[in-house]
Amino acid sequence: MKSKGVTLLELLVVMVIISIMAAIALPNLSGYISEKALTRQGDEFIALFSRARDKAMEQGITWRVLLRPEEQMCIGYGDTNDNSSLDQGEEQLGPYYLADGISYGSHASAGPNKSSIPQDAVSFLNNCTSFSCMGCCNAGTIYIRSQDRSIAVRLLPSSGLVRMWEYKESWRVVK
Repeated sequence: MKSKGVTLLELLVVMVIISIMAAIALPNLSGYISEKALTRQGDEFIALFSRARDKAMEQGITWRVLLRPEEQMCIGYGDTNDNSSLDQGEEQLGPYYLADGISYGSHASAGPNKSSIPQDAVSFLNNCTSFSCMGCCNAGTIYIRSQDRSIAVRLLPSSGLVRMWEYKESWRVVK
């Protein structure tokens, strides 16, 4: 007589095997999620810089992005009266806060191309960049890190182009 089902013992053995395989795979999955979160945070800085630059050219006014590492945040704003401060009534983008597990800083002792990393991880003058109505800006770099990796988001002078590097044992260009 042939059996047409599985026994409880066979089902338990399969469940144990699946549990062991999941336990092996989960640590690798959490590293992948952490890696994607840091890259996503870098992409958000790139998007903020690009949007502020676009708005400056569209509106014909100076747009600024102010970085506040001590508060783990940044904000963009249209400086309509050109006084270098965010005033009530001025259009703004954000504020944007860093995601959990991500902070300003770097695991590297030096930035890409052996540049120095400021103590607060932001190399913009007064932690602010400004986009003119022509799309030009001042250059600088933001360093952010997760538990095991670092990213440098660098705004290039004049053109407003943005580059992103990743550090894990050495720097490499990501975007």
